[in-house]
Amino acid sequence: MGQRLLTAAVVIPVILAFIWVGTLPFFIVAAVILMIAQWEFYGIAASPQISPHKGICLSAGFLILASAYLRPSNMLLSSQKGIPALVLTLSLAALLVGHLFGKNIRYFIESLGVSMAGIFMIPWLGSYFILLRDIAPYGREYFLLMIGGVWIVDTAAYIVGSKYGKKKLAKTISPNKTALGFIAGVIAGVAFAFIWHLVAKLEFINTLDLVVMGLIIGISSQIGDLIESMVKRAGLVKDSGLMFPGHGGAYDRIDSLLTAAPCLYYYIVIFIR
Repeated sequence: MGQRLLTAAVVIPVILAFIWVGTLPFFIVAAVILMIAQWEFYGIAASPQISPHKGICLSAGFLILASAYLRPSNMLLSSQKGIPALVLTLSLAALLVGHLFGKNIRYFIESLGVSMAGIFMIPWLGSYFILLRDIAPYGREYFLLMIGGVWIVDTAAYIVGSKYGKKKLAKTISPNKTALGFIAGVIAGVAFAFIWHLVAKLEFINTLDLVVMGLIIGISSQIGDLIESMVKRAGLVKDSGLMFPGHGGAYDRIDSLLTAAPCLYYYIVIFIR
């Protein structure tokens, strides 16, 4: 517990500082964390039979993140256009050619699937960190809504679920998660959205927006956590890595954010912006 608290005390202020500053410093920190998480994903998913091409996949991941940062400011749904699509196409072509000269053809489909899954599940979804933070002029406030909401949701789900939860939510994936904990997390997400609004004071956001954004964070973040639990269960590991002592790896720390960021981003740019 002491190690967890010490890590949190050091890391949280640093992360918040980069969120506050935004621009290039935020991109660099986000890219480093996401690339480490992608590396961890391949470490979990790889096996003697399944061999993802890490070099190609990590290069593709970085280019996707860089294109999100360098996108034209007038592109509303920018991560779905232009360079990211080109990167994905070239990555698929490179992976297919690479597997032509691989030794384990029997597991070609599985290896290709793991390679592409790592691109889509980490840097592709993670590119929405950058897009969300860069929504002008309130990207900082929106990102803090997401990261604070995810923390509150996780805390509420754990406390209520561990004390009062009986019915398991997905016992084959994460035996400790309960349906009551999930509901508590969703409620906490909505409550936090209203608290955030009192501080952010964005007058153009109405009550319905706050409820929906709270629901988005409460539901999507817990789904993201379950997805990573499923990945680790399949890979027979407890933590994705050792980047944050007492807290696990980079993927462990951003799993909920990976699903919350794109959902929140699209709601904001379509219905609020």
